[in-house]
Amino acid sequence: MTEPTTTTFTAVISAFSISMIYPNIENGIILGALCGSILLVISEECISVLRRIILFFISFAIGMLLAEMTLFLLMPLFPINIQQKMPLGLGALIASAVSVKLLLWLIKKFDDPSDLFDKFKGGKP
Repeated sequence: MTEPTTTTFTAVISAFSISMIYPNIENGIILGALCGSILLVISEECISVLRRIILFFISFAIGMLLAEMTLFLLMPLFPINIQQKMPLGLGALIASAVSVKLLLWLIKKFDDPSDLFDKFKGGKP
């Protein structure tokens, strides 16, 4: 069982080395994207190691890119006094954990576009 520990350690080290290369990115965003990516990879069950690695990096990049937008989408769900204190890392966490799953679901839906159009027409469920 040393593989998940080694992989997680390597991911943490590489994520924080990104903060040294790009000092303009907040550490909270990097940490949130890292945690969301790890959650995504852990939740995916019967997939190969190569696919997990690829999904990890895609999720990490999307989490860093969409952190601010995701946080602004989440703000109306929280009380006004909390909205000003919400860190960008929360947006990165949610974006990296959800985005790849959402993209994979959309890709499956667009594999058979006629099924998607039937649902809009009121056809078969």
